[in-house]
Amino acid sequence: MKKLILTGFLLIISSGLFAQTAPTPTAAYAHELQARFPLKPSPLRLNCVEWDNPYFSAIIDTSLRESVVTYAYYTSAREDSLIQLHVDRSRYGAWHAYIGMKSETKFYTDINLGISNTLLKYAKGHYAAFELCAWSYDGAILSCTYDLNEGIELQGQNEGTEAEVESLTRLLVGSTARQPCSRVHYAGPAFQRVDYWKGSWGSKQVFNMDGITKNYSAVYWNLLQYGGESHAYWFPNDMSAKKGYEQFEIPIDELIRRLGFDPRQALPAQ
Repeated sequence: MKKLILTGFLLIISSGLFAQTAPTPTAAYAHELQARFPLKPSPLRLNCVEWDNPYFSAIIDTSLRESVVTYAYYTSAREDSLIQLHVDRSRYGAWHAYIGMKSETKFYTDINLGISNTLLKYAKGHYAAFELCAWSYDGAILSCTYDLNEGIELQGQNEGTEAEVESLTRLLVGSTARQPCSRVHYAGPAFQRVDYWKGSWGSKQVFNMDGITKNYSAVYWNLLQYGGESHAYWFPNDMSAKKGYEQFEIPIDELIRRLGFDPRQALPAQ
């Protein structure tokens, strides 16, 4: 009997389906979480810091205020936990600046002044997606951290090809839930795990507003690795990438050439 109980306990722990107490998502709690995971210098290039937490790792260019590369992985167990928790994004999706950094809330309001078309607005673009981190309350909160997991992303692309790849990631691990991006359909085999890398590249414009200088990147790129395969995507950060992620796939070697580094070496899979 003791052996059966222990085996069941280990299965629950390994699956991630342990009981989680819902914290109150205040700014104070977000900063308490952030303080557990201090920044460290990154040798990838100048002005970069690395942030490692249990939900994702990121190398951020502090001069551009965006991610050079972010890494995380998603599993079938995390999908189960995501469905079980059903984290309320309206409560847990508030953005908070990392300790000592400047909030960008007013910045985004100001750069969007005069833009009426929602798809043409500048969005707070996640790298490690909220949905892919919301298998944990703390993961959901940390995913909404200014600069460290956020860059300027055109909303049309944000809810277009970017959302498509995020939905694909969930479908690849066997999700049966209704996906945020209903355009994506996948009928292939399910995998236990998908490793993914994402980041920004290039520049369309540099905004200088409210004491914040921040790059509006030309590209949001993605790299998915699963079942012994790797697939890279090069999404223009504009309306040309509002749908159809497949048409933006490029060879892995070409992704590395364009970036000037291999994301899988900059932040190795864990």
